[in-house]
Amino acid sequence: MAYKLITPWLNQTYGIDDTNRFSPYARLAGKEFNGGSVSGNIPVSLTDIPRGVSLLINGTTVTAEQTPSQDDLAAASYYYLGGHEYTISNYEANILINAGYGSYVTAI
Repeated sequence: MAYKLITPWLNQTYGIDDTNRFSPYARLAGKEFNGGSVSGNIPVSLTDIPRGVSLLINGTTVTAEQTPSQDDLAAASYYYLGGHEYTISNYEANILINAGYGSYVTAI
């Protein structure tokens, strides 16, 4: 049986912090602002952008990574890039379901 996987995503505000990682407290210009969608002072529709989360599988271990490196992808047994839809096998679906990602997998 085949399955469909739609990779997870997170709502985030576009911008990076001092460590070059995405920051949920930055404006589109990358500047800090008071309040924000986390505290509810600014509507989510004005600040947050859905960003894909990649799933890397090594054996039966699944790791969710927002910004995987080429080395991370090369070292993985399987990987599914964030923001995409995949047709996967029964074996791959069972690994994801057992790792707690069953809500992203549907039978087709």
